[in-house]
Amino acid sequence: MKKTRILALVMALAMSATAFTGCSGDSGSGSETSGGGSDNNSGEVTKLSWYGIGGNPTAGFNDSLVEVNKYLKEKLNVELDWKIFGWSEYTDKFNTMVNGGDYFDIMFASDAYYSRFVSKGAFMDISEKVKTASPDLYELVPEVLWEGVTINGKIYGVPTYKDSSLTQFWYFDHDKVEKYNIDVKSIHTMDDLDKIFYQVKEGEEAESGKTFHPVNLTKGNPWNGFFNDFDNLCSGVGAIGVRIDDESRKVVNVLDDEEVLHNLDLLHKWFNDGIINQDANVSNETYKKNFFGSGQGWPAAEVTWAIGQDLKKVDLTDPIDGPFYTSATTQGSINCLYSGCKNPDAALKFLELVNTDSKLRDMLQYGKEGVDFEYTEKDGKTVVHQISTDNYKGPAGYAIGCNFTLTLRDTEPATQWDEVKAQNESAKNSVCMGFILDTSSIENEIAACSSEWDTYKADMLTGARDPKELVPELKERLKSAGIDTIIAEAQKQVDAYFSK
Repeated sequence: MKKTRILALVMALAMSATAFTGCSGDSGSGSETSGGGSDNNSGEVTKLSWYGIGGNPTAGFNDSLVEVNKYLKEKLNVELDWKIFGWSEYTDKFNTMVNGGDYFDIMFASDAYYSRFVSKGAFMDISEKVKTASPDLYELVPEVLWEGVTINGKIYGVPTYKDSSLTQFWYFDHDKVEKYNIDVKSIHTMDDLDKIFYQVKEGEEAESGKTFHPVNLTKGNPWNGFFNDFDNLCSGVGAIGVRIDDESRKVVNVLDDEEVLHNLDLLHKWFNDGIINQDANVSNETYKKNFFGSGQGWPAAEVTWAIGQDLKKVDLTDPIDGPFYTSATTQGSINCLYSGCKNPDAALKFLELVNTDSKLRDMLQYGKEGVDFEYTEKDGKTVVHQISTDNYKGPAGYAIGCNFTLTLRDTEPATQWDEVKAQNESAKNSVCMGFILDTSSIENEIAACSSEWDTYKADMLTGARDPKELVPELKERLKSAGIDTIIAEAQKQVDAYFSK
């Protein structure tokens, strides 16, 4: 059974986390006293601080939080201080908080820094407490997700039960698919896209007399899923990985892979020929009505992708990659308690309610009922109709809690959550599933290599620079930054983990 297995891992492998220094318990945002859902019996409201991610919160966000807190007081005698950091700043903000010892009760985490913050002692070991304080939450989350956030036999965060396996799709503007008689289901590789891109570009330009780019990329959103074939071991370093089906589990520099190099050449050719927009490596623009798009999701996500592109309809390929699990895919969204959290039981009870209570989950996702959304019926089922999509903005939906507790919108297919669950259940595990790199001895090298990777990423994954020049240059800089040390340490840990 799931509980027995994890308990055994905890007993056999448990290690003490590095002590977390610099604790500032009087920051004003921590728990104070407690009541119905908290750790003592004083009867006073427990105040919890939750640091999340997303866009800039609007006035509607603050209005909705008032209603959320009324509900939380009724259910748990808890009051929430929910702080959202923006997409471009949250990693730096969280790093500053952890390094400075700032107090928080709950913090969003992902594979980019989860294990690193664990090694710093920032997150609480909840291996046992999550079962006793929030048993419904523990039962809700599948075993594979708990395994994905287990480090040295201990659980340091609550993984979000969502599209936790990875399935990559490409999608196309339906009108142009019909116009050019494109067989979308015959597309499986980047090579299959080549002829189609040129056909559509030539046709659209001949018709309009204007430049047409079949692919529009931005520096912050280059070619999505380019390195899906590699398990990055939750290293936070884009340059290293193990092929997800390599039974030898050899840790490599992904830039040594022949298929990767071939696809980089394709990107560069497309950039030079105007298939890709010429400002792709520097643009921050959000492009709409694109002919081509790439996303990780499920078949019914075509509705959301079409809406996002301002298109009437899009056509999907069969899955390009997946579905498969890696530890990183299970760590796409985690909520972690501070190692010095004053009211861990209350924090876990709160996360349990977030993940199991549809009313609360809907409020956190959609805003204030009657202002931002309302409940209605569609085909005999309760659905959400969004009255406004502008008033309530801020939190990233996937970073909040369980998708399957969320009431579907009236614009979404009724099959959506069934499709996601089916993909999760059919997903295959990476050969390194369960392994999470301990970065404590290579933090400096990881920081240096990540910086180099980020410097070159936009040019590389938009095709803006010739990979025959860029790749050797980047590899040399990665070597100077210590990538060989990272690979050697990762290989040592992988070998040790899977020899047990």
